Amino acid sequence: MEIQNSSQNAGFIFVRHIRACGMCSIKARRFFLDRGWSNTEIQDFFDNGMLIERFEQLFGHDAMAQQVIEKAKQDG
Repeated sequence: MEIQNSSQNAGFIFVRHIRACGMCSIKARRFFLDRGWSNTEIQDFFDNGMLIERFEQLFGHDAMAQQVIEKAKQDG
């Protein structure tokens, strides 16, 4: 199991950033499904996170996603 708070994970967005913005993982799953992600892709994100830059490319146009991006950048 990977430790999501380690400095090695700087520059990544994790599900903890979504939760820190007051959003739940169930709604996050629906968000990703609505954008064409498979359950496998969603589970991979929940398990391993994603580079902030990649997340921003995919979802940066969405206001709620922007909150998550900012939270992840703050945690740097």
